[in-house]
Amino acid sequence: MLDSKVNVLLDAQWGSSGKGKFCLWLAERHGVTFASASNAPNAGHTIALQGERWVFKCLPSASLAPSVSTVLLTGASVFDAEQLRTESGWTRAEVLIHERAVVLQPRHREREQGAMSLLAIASTQQGSAAAAIDKMLREPNVIAATHWHELGRAHVTPATECRTALLRALEEGGTALHEVSQGYALSIDHGSQFPHCTSRNCTSARALDDLGVSPRLLGDVYLNVRPYPIRVGNIVKGSEVIGFSGGFYPDARETTWETVGRLAGMPEDEISKLHEAELTTVTRRLRRVCTFSRMGFVDACRANGATKIILNFAQYLDWSVYQQRGEVSIADLPERLRDFVCLLERLSGSPVVAIGTGPDHDDVLIPWRRNLS
Repeated sequence: MLDSKVNVLLDAQWGSSGKGKFCLWLAERHGVTFASASNAPNAGHTIALQGERWVFKCLPSASLAPSVSTVLLTGASVFDAEQLRTESGWTRAEVLIHERAVVLQPRHREREQGAMSLLAIASTQQGSAAAAIDKMLREPNVIAATHWHELGRAHVTPATECRTALLRALEEGGTALHEVSQGYALSIDHGSQFPHCTSRNCTSARALDDLGVSPRLLGDVYLNVRPYPIRVGNIVKGSEVIGFSGGFYPDARETTWETVGRLAGMPEDEISKLHEAELTTVTRRLRRVCTFSRMGFVDACRANGATKIILNFAQYLDWSVYQQRGEVSIADLPERLRDFVCLLERLSGSPVVAIGTGPDHDDVLIPWRRNLS
C-alpha cells in the first residue's frame, strides 16, 4: 500500500466478497490514517473480531483501525441518520460527512418498494436510487447540510474542506484507503448486465471522483475476489420467480452451494450451514452462486487498474485451509488453492497478497514467494 496516495479496495464481481474484513485488515497492517467510503443502505460490510460483530452501512469498516484518525463519508453517499449515529460510536476517529451526502428518508424506501421494475430485477429496494434521484432533482432538504442536527458527533463539512482534509493527510505522509461498496460487475455503465445492476458505478475511477481528487493521487488498487462469485437471491413468491437478479458471464455457469461444499471437501454438517452463512447481509435472501469467470475477472482488472489481488473464501476451494492463519509458502498451499492463486496472478499480472480462510478478522493467510506486501 502506498503512502501519500489514495489506495482503493473494491469487489471484482457482484459483491459480498468480504470487503469489510479486508479493509480493516489492510488498514491495520499498513497504518492507514484516512478512511473513506461512499456507502448506501444497500451496502453491508461485516467485521467479526474477538467474538463481536459489526455491520457497516454508512462508514468505512476501516474506521475500527486504531491508526485511522479521520473518516469521510463522501458526497456520493446515501445514509440513514440513526445508523450513522450508531456507527460513529464504534470509532475513535473524527467523522466527516460531506455536506451534499444524502440522508435517507422513509419515502425513499417506500418509493422503491412500490416500483415493479426494481422488484423484477430482485433489487434490495433500500431507497438508494430514489434518494439519489431527489438529489439530482435538486431537492434541498435531502442533503446532510439540512440535517446536521440529527447526525450526532459527525461533522457536516463543506466540499472543499472534505478535499482539504484528505490532501492534508496525504501531504503529511499519511495513507488513505477508500472502500468501494457493492461490486464492479454491478456497475450501471460498466458492469455485466443492465438492468440487473446497481444505480451507480463501482470502480476505482468512481472512488477518485467521489473524493474529488486527481487521478495522479491513485495508489494501489486491491481487487477482492471470491472463487465462486455470487449474485443476490431471486425473489420467489410461492413457486414463481417474480424477481430475477441477473445472469452470469458467458464463461461461468450457475451451480449450488452443495456442489461447492462437496468439491471443497466440506463435512456434510458444514455444507448444511452454507444456507445460513450465504444469506445476504441486507435482504437475507440466499445468494446465487456460479463458477469463476475468467472473462469477468480480467475485465475488472483492466477497468480498475488492479495492482494487488485479495482472494477470500479460499475454504470454498479446499476446506483444509479453513481458519488457517499466518504466512505460508505458495508451494505449500493445497493443490486446488495453489492452482487458483496462480491463475489469478497469471490473468491479472498482479500478486495475490492475502487469502481469506474464514469469517473472522484474523482468518488470513499471507502468501510469500517474493515481496508481496
